[in-house]
Amino acid sequence: MTVLLCTFHRNCTTVAAILVAFAACFVTAGAAGAGQNARLTELADGVYVHRAGPDTGADTNAGIVVLEHGVVVFDTHSTPEAGRELQWKIATVTSKPILLVINSHFHAHHTHGNQAFGAVPYFVSSGNTRRDILERDLPALNRAVSAAQVQIEKMRKQHALVRDGDARAEIDKRIGARRRLLDRMMQLKIVAPEMTFDDELRIVDGSRVVILRRLGAGHTDGDIVMYLPAEKIAFVGDLFFNAALPGSQDAVLLEWPRTLDELLKIDAESFVPGHGAVGRREDVRGFAGYLDALKRMVQESLDRGDTLEHLIQGAKVPEKYAGHGSQELFPSNVQKMYTELKALQAAARPAGGPEGVRKPRETRP
Repeated sequence: MTVLLCTFHRNCTTVAAILVAFAACFVTAGAAGAGQNARLTELADGVYVHRAGPDTGADTNAGIVVLEHGVVVFDTHSTPEAGRELQWKIATVTSKPILLVINSHFHAHHTHGNQAFGAVPYFVSSGNTRRDILERDLPALNRAVSAAQVQIEKMRKQHALVRDGDARAEIDKRIGARRRLLDRMMQLKIVAPEMTFDDELRIVDGSRVVILRRLGAGHTDGDIVMYLPAEKIAFVGDLFFNAALPGSQDAVLLEWPRTLDELLKIDAESFVPGHGAVGRREDVRGFAGYLDALKRMVQESLDRGDTLEHLIQGAKVPEKYAGHGSQELFPSNVQKMYTELKALQAAARPAGGPEGVRKPRETRP
């Protein structure tokens, strides 16, 4: 196997985490484990997409590519349980060892399954994704576990003051649920990729060629895609949302359409998103169209002088996209776009004043 254009961080081994960044994933997954509704779909010979069931806390896709000497995995779902389910599914189609785990970006519902792959030799991501796992994910986990501990202590004090039997039983139930969540948090290990690249990393093993590319900012500033040129398949993580509105908390919305233009320059016919059904080229164009429509709508509002509050109250999803999934994310999409356009407007504004260069005062002799 040949790996090109990569950087190792040998001083960064698996980090034992104290907690989980997105506790909701653990609450939803619960003790039942992962993937009662998970499914494995073959896209081409030796190329699969594994979709975690919604009972895992995040309905995410993972990619599987069988090479001559081993397996490449693209994203690992939201929990160690879901990661173990993914491993089990891989074992049903090949006995070859897993050689690489690739993280498309840093969000927990795509990386917290990494723990299940602790024996894998290499974890790979962009440098920005590695940075964010270490600098954002881990601190968020620490805050979450501390918050859970505080909540448990408050409930214990409340329990001591309550005399009604039914009320005490209800508090006991809540304490038990919170302790189970805390236990799962304490058992989590965050695995940060040790191998990073800036532009492209090419993997060649036998007749199979796998290309990893960082095309630009979009859903985050560290998104990468995995492209199989012979099969014309691209695994793109959350860089593409198929018939759904995107999560935009960490997005760079003004750059995202340009990154999608770069994605469409890849000679692929199938685009596997981080969530939902596999898309075609026209689906990627449709998603780019939503981002363009969002920008136009918010820009028109800014030009009228609308406040953010006024905009959010009156804004409606463009009719063409009203049937898309995750409609509840529209207000956050509007807010993020407004913030970016407002910052761009401020950066372009001359120093003389809010609306342009202020005329100098006339002076009289």
